Amino acid sequence: MKRRTFIQAGAALAAGAPMVRSTMAQTANFPTKPIRFVIPTTPGSVSDAVARVYGEAMAKRLAQPVVVDNMPGAETLLAVRHVAKSRPDGYTLTVSANTLVTLPYVHPASGYAPSDFTGISYLSKMPMALVVAADAPYKTIADLVALAKKSPGSVAFGSVGVGTTSHIPVELFAHTAGITLNMVPYKGIPLAIPDVVTGRVAFMMGTAPSVRELIKAGRLRALAVTSEARSADFPGVPTFAELGYKDATYELFLGLMAPANTPSDLIQLLASAAEEVKKDPAVRERLQALGQEMPTQSSPEQFNAFLRGEEARMKKIVKDAHIQ
Repeated sequence: MKRRTFIQAGAALAAGAPMVRSTMAQTANFPTKPIRFVIPTTPGSVSDAVARVYGEAMAKRLAQPVVVDNMPGAETLLAVRHVAKSRPDGYTLTVSANTLVTLPYVHPASGYAPSDFTGISYLSKMPMALVVAADAPYKTIADLVALAKKSPGSVAFGSVGVGTTSHIPVELFAHTAGITLNMVPYKGIPLAIPDVVTGRVAFMMGTAPSVRELIKAGRLRALAVTSEARSADFPGVPTFAELGYKDATYELFLGLMAPANTPSDLIQLLASAAEEVKKDPAVRERLQALGQEMPTQSSPEQFNAFLRGEEARMKKIVKDAHIQ
């Protein structure tokens, strides 16, 4: 499914524009037309939701609409390849997660390299939780491990695809526990949730926005979280590290990125707009409601240094866990 949505700047354009207009002389009056945020997931996913929050607020500051363009498919590769091959003019960007620096090491024929992108802004981060149906026979991670060891390959989990944020932490857990699991691919996590709730697949890795209400309603149960410390979004749920699976620690990050060779003045302008958005209490409240935490990185240079570090880490993880 592909859905394109315009986020209009509206009547507030004139009020928001002065925040970034002071640098316009250096950028040939950029932007002069709508900016696209290409999202590699379906509408309703967490990356889609975060992109819409930032897109709406940045449109006011840039005095142009932001188009949220959902382009799921090929394990997120469809959107990423599209943006990598787009003109580096600041008008076609992507809001992507860890997968952007992971998939080239999982899929040799991914069609791009992390160096094909430059980071603009680290938007947010969040933990993930391993969730099962509320009435599932496995009540703990130990129960799940025991079942997987008893019948290797019989325990299925839902994922957007190999190398994605819904897959990598599962593989880290499986590798540490010494078990073999069976992945069932979906085009988006929202599409996998019904199958977990009904028990068609044993579990999935979910974010707070995608599973929190179902946990509260008693339809899903969280067994462990991937963060280093316990998460306020999953009260009472132990971390994988607490349960003896430290190597399964993993946080999902979301960042705004542009094709490599995008002029640095455009990158700085877009980054300035994103940073202004982060200071808005209303935006921070909306992001918190989506289970997001704010990063400490506040410049394109810091974000790109972070991305290089994550790329090195993911390259090692993929090699050590034999993910392919």
